[in-house]
Amino acid sequence: MNTQFIKIKKEKSALVFDKPGRYVVFFSNLSGTLSCRIETENVELYLIGLYDMKGDVSYKIHTEQIHVAPHSFSDLYLFSVANGTSTLDFSGLIRIEKKAQKSHAYQKNRNLILSKKASVSSLPTLEIHADDVFCTHGSTSGPLPKDQLQYLQMRGLSKREASDLAIFGFKNQVFEKLHSLGINNYD
Repeated sequence: MNTQFIKIKKEKSALVFDKPGRYVVFFSNLSGTLSCRIETENVELYLIGLYDMKGDVSYKIHTEQIHVAPHSFSDLYLFSVANGTSTLDFSGLIRIEKKAQKSHAYQKNRNLILSKKASVSSLPTLEIHADDVFCTHGSTSGPLPKDQLQYLQMRGLSKREASDLAIFGFKNQVFEKLHSLGINNYD
């Protein structure tokens, strides 16, 4: 299947998918609303975001996955790393209209909080009006797992090296997801 790659650079984006196909939408470190409306069958949509926050930056992002047509698929994959006094306020909506039977929609939000002064607020939401769909959403937030750091240190890495490697591995999941979809150039 041919994949169309879309990199979002503006703070307010409304995308309409009215032709069947696979679409990958990538966004990073921006505030605003990203609204995606699926208006035809056989759309496979991936929304992939990475927020790498340092210092005192603050972002507020709202995503919408609106399924109007049946037999469609959307998947939000949003990761963030919060350091310093940075903040992320995420809200995400999956809305499945009554006519959008047999749709599948997912939201995954994972947040790594590296500072006591950094914060992340995550509010994934489902609004389902159809009765034959499959939808899930979830969010996790927390520090680097101590057992993961200990494991790396037991293999000879310093505390700093272990932390850097774990953070790299966390962020790299986003690029592995892009790669698995055939996207190797993100610029």
